[in-house]
Amino acid sequence: MSTFPDLLKTHKKLWIGLGVLFFLIFVLSNIPATWGAWVLTRGTGLAMSGVTGSVWNGKASLASIQLNGQEQSLGQLGWKLSPLSLITRCADVTTKLSIQQFDGEVCASSNGEVQVHDANFSIPSSLLQAKIPVPIQGQISAHVDELQLRGNTLLKLKGNVSWNNARVNTGSNWLDIGSFAAELTDNGSNGISAKFFNLSGPLDVNLQIELAAPSGGRVSGELAAPQTFFDSANARDVLSMFAQQDRVDEQGKSHYRVDMNL
Repeated sequence: MSTFPDLLKTHKKLWIGLGVLFFLIFVLSNIPATWGAWVLTRGTGLAMSGVTGSVWNGKASLASIQLNGQEQSLGQLGWKLSPLSLITRCADVTTKLSIQQFDGEVCASSNGEVQVHDANFSIPSSLLQAKIPVPIQGQISAHVDELQLRGNTLLKLKGNVSWNNARVNTGSNWLDIGSFAAELTDNGSNGISAKFFNLSGPLDVNLQIELAAPSGGRVSGELAAPQTFFDSANARDVLSMFAQQDRVDEQGKSHYRVDMNL
C-alpha cells in the first residue's frame, strides 16, 4: 500500500499544479473591490465612493454619473463580475436611490463607449422636467434591450418606457391624465424615435416623437378626449401651446392635431 510520502513523490507535478491552482483561486477571490470600481469607471463618467467587497461582488455607498455635463446621483451601486468581465469590461450592475433604481448589464470601453443590455430602470418624471414644456409628475419605468453611447452621443437604442400615474400642471391645478407608454429606437442619426401612446386614463394619445441630435426635434400626431375633460381641466391654454382642434367624433370626443417643433 502506498503511503502519503510515496504519493507525494510519485505525483509531485500534480501536487505542485494543484497548489498553484489553489493559490491562484485564493488570490483572485480576494482581489479588492477597488479593482472592479476601476474597470467600471475608467472612461465612462461614472464615479464611486465608499467601495467595499471584492472585485467579483462589490458595492459603492455612493455613485454618480456625468450626463450632459451635469452630475446625477445614482445612490448605492452594486456589481457582479465574472473572470471574463476583466476582458469584456461587462458587469451586472444595480443602483438604488429612494424611488430611483437600475439593474442590468453594463459594458464599458476605454474610449468612452458604454453599452447597456437587458436593463430595467425607474426614475421620477421630475428628472426629465428640463425637456418638457409644462410641469409634470409621475414615475418613469423602462426596459432597455440595447443601448450604446459614446460620450453623450447615442449610437444604438431599442427599448420601451412607461409613464405611470401621470400628472400635468395646467397653470391653475394638477391634472391626472392616466398612464402612457412609448416604444423607443435610435433614428440612425444619433437621435431618438418614439411612438407614444396611452395605456389608461381619459386621454387618447397617438404621437410620433423625433428627438434630433444634438438638440431639437418634432412631435406630431393626435390627442383625443371628451371636451368636458378639457374644459374641466382648464386645459385649453395648455393645448393651444402645441395643438389645434381638428374634429369631434360620433362619441363626442374632441380630437386635437399636434405638430410641434422642439
